[in-house]
Amino acid sequence: MDTRNTPYDVVIIGGGAAGLFLAANLPTSKALLLEHKEAAGKKILITGGGMCNLTNTQVEEDFLQHYGSRAQRNFLLPSFQAFPPSAIMQWFESKGVSLVTREDGKVFPASLDAHEIRDVLVRESKASIVYNSKISSLSKDGEYFHVQTDKGSFICRNLVLATGGLSYPITGSDGSGYGLAKTLGHTIVPPKPALAAIMVDAYQWMRLAGNAIRDAYAEFHHPGEKKRFLQATGDILFTHDGLSGPLILTASRELKAGDSITFSLLPVKNKRAVQENLLALLSSQPKKHVSTILKEFGLVASLAQQVIKELDFEATITPANLNKQQRLTLMKAVTERHFIIKGIKGFNAAMVTSGGVNIKEVDRGSMESKVMDHLYFCGEILDVDGQSGGYNLQAAFSTAYCVANHIQLPMR
Repeated sequence: MDTRNTPYDVVIIGGGAAGLFLAANLPTSKALLLEHKEAAGKKILITGGGMCNLTNTQVEEDFLQHYGSRAQRNFLLPSFQAFPPSAIMQWFESKGVSLVTREDGKVFPASLDAHEIRDVLVRESKASIVYNSKISSLSKDGEYFHVQTDKGSFICRNLVLATGGLSYPITGSDGSGYGLAKTLGHTIVPPKPALAAIMVDAYQWMRLAGNAIRDAYAEFHHPGEKKRFLQATGDILFTHDGLSGPLILTASRELKAGDSITFSLLPVKNKRAVQENLLALLSSQPKKHVSTILKEFGLVASLAQQVIKELDFEATITPANLNKQQRLTLMKAVTERHFIIKGIKGFNAAMVTSGGVNIKEVDRGSMESKVMDHLYFCGEILDVDGQSGGYNLQAAFSTAYCVANHIQLPMR
């Protein structure tokens, strides 16, 4: 297949969330989307645990605080103002997708099936989609880009890189777009995993995989330092080799092996008050099993049993059998759980990528390259990453919509 003599208005490289949303909102149908996997939107299908958390109804003035840096927030502001969460919700509803919003503000399709979102985007594409199409070279000659693939050669006036980052490479997000961007003169901020689980040193706790702590308060310390460098509140999930959950995922971009995490096994607004309340409960029920008291205090049974086991207490021990030091040790074990971080999960497990095309080289109002005219970027290929909760798909959709509104078509 050779289309040298039929230039496209737009060629989009990458059929993920950003590329598909751009294709569905293009001002022209003389367009082509090149996807190097056998299907588009494969990463969409695993988003939000397969339910696809589209966006978040977080209040507008706080929404941008969920991104990695002030520079990223400033960069995203124009596209978010032009296409906010409410616009995303209206767009999908206009295409027949019913949505539901959870108490935490996360927005999902009512079907809780990510396939519905992917299928709508593919169906609405104004661009022809070519699958299994690997890019072998990119160049620009005069006003046209030349795209060489194993499926043929294509030329276009506008080129959009929407190839994603490095997270979950099995879905097609394998970092190949970085090389293409560099070929066209852009610099890449070194990518690293973000929104990743961590591995910790206490394997005896890993049998508790699946147990979660709601609204935990955690502090993080560098090795040998008493002053915390990070604090956070949110849910923590025990896994087979470490910790995950929204609190951990959000913090992961700041962590490295050797750092430590300390958190309470109970929701803690005031650690001292929790310790005093637990001490009072132990004193008031001297003959009740300590594990039962811990469960009444809010610990799930498996966590309560693990605390008792770790402290080398008898399973049936009662407060009457605890001396003062043992009670203090118990309170600390419940409210100051301490783990050393062995490592951060890699790109195969990270939800998003931190790093990518340097946003200093991209116009935030149009997503057009400052290095090369008619070259655009959208989605995770950019050095933009948000917290868990729909924020990364919001960035993908908003930046894609921005491209759709600013792409320059030839006069006809």
